[in-house]
Amino acid sequence: MSVFERRCELMPRAELDQLQLERMQALLVRLKRNVRRCREQIGDARVESLAGMAKLPMTTPEDMAESFPYGMFALPLREVIRLHSTMGFQGRPLVIGHTRNDLAQWGRLAARQLVASGVTANDVIQVCLGAGFYRGALGYVLGAEQIEASVIAEEPFHIDSQLAMLQNYRPTTLITTPVNARELVRAMQERRIDPQSFHLRTVLLSRPVSAEEREGLRAGLLVSVQSNFGIEEVLDPGLCVECPEGRFHVNEDHFLAEVCDGELVVTTLCREAMPLLRYRTRIACKMSHEKCACGRTGAVIIPGERLDGRLRVSETPFYEAQIAQVLAQTRAKDHNFWTKVTDSAVVIFVQLTTELFSDMMWPLGELQRQIEGEFLTRLGIPVEVRFVQGKPS
Repeated sequence: MSVFERRCELMPRAELDQLQLERMQALLVRLKRNVRRCREQIGDARVESLAGMAKLPMTTPEDMAESFPYGMFALPLREVIRLHSTMGFQGRPLVIGHTRNDLAQWGRLAARQLVASGVTANDVIQVCLGAGFYRGALGYVLGAEQIEASVIAEEPFHIDSQLAMLQNYRPTTLITTPVNARELVRAMQERRIDPQSFHLRTVLLSRPVSAEEREGLRAGLLVSVQSNFGIEEVLDPGLCVECPEGRFHVNEDHFLAEVCDGELVVTTLCREAMPLLRYRTRIACKMSHEKCACGRTGAVIIPGERLDGRLRVSETPFYEAQIAQVLAQTRAKDHNFWTKVTDSAVVIFVQLTTELFSDMMWPLGELQRQIEGEFLTRLGIPVEVRFVQGKPS
């Protein structure tokens, strides 16, 4: 059994519950002392047992958006050594901060997933996640340092470059997105490249995929395929570990997970810079504490669909509200529109009105190119614009 921190990951349930209670009590003290919003919401509430969690207030994505940029920080900026942004409620920006100790913890938690995936100090890791939208690449690099594995310190910009790196650098582990993994399989089949000509043993995907897709990638690349589940506002990677049994175990020494009305709610027990109390993730979830053959005692979660309407195309997340914001920058402002989302693109149907209509088609074509360019520049997503008389069937 591959476990990075045996004492923490295999901790007896009673001991884990006591550790969570102690860390929750310490967290409440820090929040009331250092975060005004939390001080006002928590008041005199105390927690004497984990069952008493229900009386504590929740933190919502709206709270985080309203606190932008630093309103949720529990420490002064001089103690926060790393900042990065992520997408919050309805596409509004969030700033996530880390202290030096937060980064050290992130590395250890990411290392747990790497070790569970079979990665050792003898492995060479290629991280290919697209740094423009996925900040988890940093977590994997920190985790690789913890287990002293080698990391390829560059990311290819084209599938041919990636194939060349797989051949020349000889990585044994690839950390990537499902879209990139599918593209690799397609490119190798088109070029008739034998997967066994590479040295890959493991592919770790940035998010969960269906059993059918996992099996397709396993057959196409001839590797073991593991998945990660994380939440950027909380921690990604590091929230969970997918064990060899295919179950997501919450790292409960660092996170207290609840399922309230079918929604995953997470409390960060150890984060220093930006601790979160009962954060509503807006992700559907089921959870159990049944024993697992892998020996890990952390709660098992089965994440489901987003509950807030967040969409995804080419691994880039966005909200429909952002589509209206981009259209507002063009002549299509205030026009009715409808969307169709696929894995690789968004089709936007804009209602054609007399205001937009012209006997000469080049102005309409120019507007189409402008809208498509705005989406690529502002949101980083490819779109196809079509002008229609009414709502498409």
